[in-house]
Amino acid sequence: RFPEDQPVTIAMISEELNISSRSVQRELPGVEAWLTAKGYRFVRKRSVGLVLEESEERRAQLLELLGDRKPDAAGVDDRRDRILLLRREILFAEEPLKAFYFTDRFGISDGTLVNDLNQLEPWFNEYHLTLIRRPGLGIFLEGSEIAHRQAVTSHICSQFNRKRNPGSMKDSGSSRQSIQVEEIPDSIIAGTAEIISACEKNLSLQLSDSGYLQILTYISYDVHRIQQGAVIRDAGKTVADLSIEPEYAVAEYMMRKLRQHFNLPVSEAETVYLAMFLNGIRIWPEDRRNLVVHRDFHVHQMTLVMIKNIGESLGIDFSDDHRLPQELSAHLQPTIGRIRAGIRIDNPLLTEFKTNYPKVYQACKTGCDVVSKMNGLPSFPESEVGFITIYFVMAIDRKEEQERQISVVIVCPTGIGSSRLLAESLKKEYPNLNICGISSAFDIDSDLMEKKGVDLIISTVKLDVSYRWVNVNPILSKQDKMLLDSKLKLVIDQRKTEKKRRPVMPTHAFTRQKVYEISLLGEKIYQLLDNIRIGQAPILQNRQEIITYASSLFADTPEAEQNFYNIMKQRDSLADTYMKPFHALLLHGKSPDIENPCFGYIHLEPPIYENGRIILGAIVSFIPETGNDKMSAAITSEVIGSLLEERALLKALRDVNDEVFRERLEKHLLKYYKSTVQNILEER
Repeated sequence: RFPEDQPVTIAMISEELNISSRSVQRELPGVEAWLTAKGYRFVRKRSVGLVLEESEERRAQLLELLGDRKPDAAGVDDRRDRILLLRREILFAEEPLKAFYFTDRFGISDGTLVNDLNQLEPWFNEYHLTLIRRPGLGIFLEGSEIAHRQAVTSHICSQFNRKRNPGSMKDSGSSRQSIQVEEIPDSIIAGTAEIISACEKNLSLQLSDSGYLQILTYISYDVHRIQQGAVIRDAGKTVADLSIEPEYAVAEYMMRKLRQHFNLPVSEAETVYLAMFLNGIRIWPEDRRNLVVHRDFHVHQMTLVMIKNIGESLGIDFSDDHRLPQELSAHLQPTIGRIRAGIRIDNPLLTEFKTNYPKVYQACKTGCDVVSKMNGLPSFPESEVGFITIYFVMAIDRKEEQERQISVVIVCPTGIGSSRLLAESLKKEYPNLNICGISSAFDIDSDLMEKKGVDLIISTVKLDVSYRWVNVNPILSKQDKMLLDSKLKLVIDQRKTEKKRRPVMPTHAFTRQKVYEISLLGEKIYQLLDNIRIGQAPILQNRQEIITYASSLFADTPEAEQNFYNIMKQRDSLADTYMKPFHALLLHGKSPDIENPCFGYIHLEPPIYENGRIILGAIVSFIPETGNDKMSAAITSEVIGSLLEERALLKALRDVNDEVFRERLEKHLLKYYKSTVQNILEER
């Protein structure tokens, strides 16, 4: 009640409320926190008093807020909870709601409602929903049926994950209790849960708890909406686009069961969109990965491009991190499915990662943009970029941890007594030390320690060895710690210098197996370079004629030509071989008719148009079928990857410039050879 120019003192409040000054001072931090959370500026001026620095209009709003509070509104005092409840009310409203409904429901002023709606608007926009506030009509949403279902599914799943862990949800006794949505009847959720469980069993699916929650929520709400007469009429894709995907067969099976169980008039568009939805969730167990081999191959190449681009932006070489491409590729496959389907997911860690790792997040955003443009995908939403950021933050942590960790061996006269004391002392003082062994002073094997990558010997006795060592007491003294600090710093500095030089590995790193692998790698590379065939095809009319013509590219006999044709035809029938980044078919496989890996390209002039896509040519690649020839497969995969990374290579193919292509590919494969040899030598 006191204006800005009339500060109120603690003594005045104490007198009016008839409580002690100490009680007022004890309560003031809570008052200040409450006012700040509501957006009001509360100031405590020393020796002057307490001031609310707000206009008369804002003061009136605050008085209204304090005066209009209802007993049942206490549960939504927290602004975040209130906004989530407000979002829920708007999502499930069947007609426009007046502003008075919300102010009365939550015990807030008109001004607070406006602020809350402003906070909500960006979330609705992410799902392509428009929040309409129309005087005289009310507050409501405008957008497609798909957008509405996506938003509802995301809202329900985020609320569920916020309140409890989804672990073991599939085995819980009550599916209704699992997602707790008053707007969806119990019978629908229970029936949907039965159908999903049957599909898992009959189709050999494997759903994670979060995947099960998403599918249960989405399909349950789908059934509810269809029963209300709200159906999807255009999913943005046709059956032809998705029919080759295994997820479409699963969607058809599910929709058939739903139609029978709930007596639903399910449209084709509903089936198409469910297939797109399933494509964004990992539903296959590891032993059925061959179902998505085409998609995996494409995603793997996209992953390599993303890692290379993000690494260059950060100035970090991730090539020696074998976990990153494997983990990121597994994450990207459902991510790309979600992006293509327009499915949005919440990322509760997004703000934290943008704040704590701004450079990594920005590099990941740039890398995602490159992949999107290269593959004709929609832009990655911020939530998806945030999840990808996590993988690179973990990779950077691994790299830093690897650089910080120093391997040591502890030595004492017998390897039993004082070494144990020293080991415990070192663990407490130097957590970055990796104590990889304890030895007697008489049993030091320098060659073995170098082979194991030991950086330093820490000994309780003086040694007469050429290996780097330091002598300390079993119980570390101050002088011992200074000496150790100096030695450890020397190891780290030397490691950085060696990393810059990238020296050739010493001869003791070679084994017979490594020599064989390195020799075989070089042999296979030159075999492939000798088996490159690039040419202009005659005028071809369709995909069938392309496969027929390609079957003669590496065939020496009619029987071999027929075998090549059968391999490519079968591959094309399993999954679409069209690769959008190349605007070409990728016809590849294993053949018993060849002894060496081979690569070819057929240029089409004029190009062929198929289902709105342009086919400029066909990439033809085969590896020998005999034996476990992993080397040929890896080299062939590297060639395909090089076409994504180096646009000049792809241009040389399209220009049918055999000489330029061979020259550039040879340089690329030599770099690959050096990198792979280094990895082979560093394997312990």
